Amino acid sequence: MAKAKILLFDIETIPDMNEAMKVWCQLGLFPGRTMKATVTSLLCVGYKELGSKRTYCINAWDFDSWGKDINDDYKITKAIHEVLQEADGVITHNGKRFDWKYLQTKFMMHGLDPLPKLPHVDTCAVARSNLFMFSNRLDYLGEYFVKDRKLENGGWDLWVKVSKRIKKYQKIMEKYCKQDVDLLEKLYMKLRPFTKGLPNRSIDDESSFEIVCPKCGSADHQSKGWRYTSTRKYQRRFCKSCRSYFSTNSKDRNPKEL
Repeated sequence: MAKAKILLFDIETIPDMNEAMKVWCQLGLFPGRTMKATVTSLLCVGYKELGSKRTYCINAWDFDSWGKDINDDYKITKAIHEVLQEADGVITHNGKRFDWKYLQTKFMMHGLDPLPKLPHVDTCAVARSNLFMFSNRLDYLGEYFVKDRKLENGGWDLWVKVSKRIKKYQKIMEKYCKQDVDLLEKLYMKLRPFTKGLPNRSIDDESSFEIVCPKCGSADHQSKGWRYTSTRKYQRRFCKSCRSYFSTNSKDRNPKEL
């Protein structure tokens, strides 16, 4: 039986000045609106499967239509739509507030079917709920917990040069987007003990009768006392591989995330 396919992804966008001009006075009053899907276009999408060694990036400039109009994002939107259709779960950073909603909006704008609601771990939300950091930005968390950072890109000037279709800077943008995904994976692995909701990896092999960790699939775990609810008693177990806790009982071998 194939394992559940968990995809990490990150998007980059670019302003659509024709659409922005229609609501320009409102954008000045509410700067956060400058990132909305109706006034920006999809520029590139980095993604990888959890545990895979290869990171991919779909770029708007990979398609001929972008050479004529930098805000023509139909083909890149369709491409990432096809990728995400194969996912059993997704991991993002601030994706519940931005990336996922942004893509769903673009799918509707381009007449593509909306994606089903997938199990979704947002590492920004996980950090906000469980930690007490000065900032929950990917770069800040990465520096503290995995000794890695986002790629230095020179700021907004990179987007300006990409919009001028300078190939050198398009390559930098692609590298920047891929690095975000790689950093996201490292951060997720560190925060995994706090996460819930992704497909249970212990059901990947239906023929196995061995209890494994629902988060990483490891059989290397140990008893850590009991967990009590109002109606039942569960054995608490600690996974030595990913440092997560889960619970089981003698009548039900399916582990439960904590």
